Amino acid sequence: MTTRTLSARLPPLSTLEGVLFDLDGTLCDSDPVHFEVFDDMFTAHGVCAPTGLTHDFFTAHIAGRANVDIFTEAFYPNLTPAEREALAEDKERAFREKLLSRELPKANGLDALLRTLDMSGVKTCVVTNAPRANAEAMLARLGLREYFGEDRLVIGSECARAKPNPDPYLEGLKRIGLTSSEKCVAFEDSPAGARAAVAANIPVVGILSSQNAEALISAGCALCVKDFAAPELFDAFGATVPE
Repeated sequence: MTTRTLSARLPPLSTLEGVLFDLDGTLCDSDPVHFEVFDDMFTAHGVCAPTGLTHDFFTAHIAGRANVDIFTEAFYPNLTPAEREALAEDKERAFREKLLSRELPKANGLDALLRTLDMSGVKTCVVTNAPRANAEAMLARLGLREYFGEDRLVIGSECARAKPNPDPYLEGLKRIGLTSSEKCVAFEDSPAGARAAVAANIPVVGILSSQNAEALISAGCALCVKDFAAPELFDAFGATVPE
């Protein structure tokens, strides 16, 4: 399924200069691993009792958000800020450990799109709320470092404010040498991430990996597609689907 708003406008591929990608749920399907880790942690601490963590709750309150917005007093009222920060670090460590034994499916059509962008001279950057250690591990596992080197990885927590604020995307523009967002596009799979890119005045394409089109369009996405191989995406770019 693909959905486009009436105002969907993306820069033509011929004029495109930069593409900024979210990581979790956008470049790869990492949400099942995150869900498993959060389910274990929430169960141990009585969060979401008595039903336990549900996919609806995960989608609404966890996916795409920074740890500072997840490990809050609302969920952990009996912990100090330092204890909540330590718990967040434990969660990320558990994620990286599970990642070693889990599949990490790369988004459909991603390789072909990245090759097309590279051949067209379009610069690419990852903009993520994932901790640096997680992002580095995922990019290495996916074999994508040739497109996203050390200077092409923006971590939300290393900016003044993480997503859903625009700071990470504004930093992403700087990393690829752009002073304007007019010739740039962002790809996001979460409302929080989409709002961040929209706040930076960057046109956003929503990837329908975990959210529905209505949620992403409400967050400001100009176009929503199933994956990077969607013909509608290349129609919007004024290009043909790469092989």
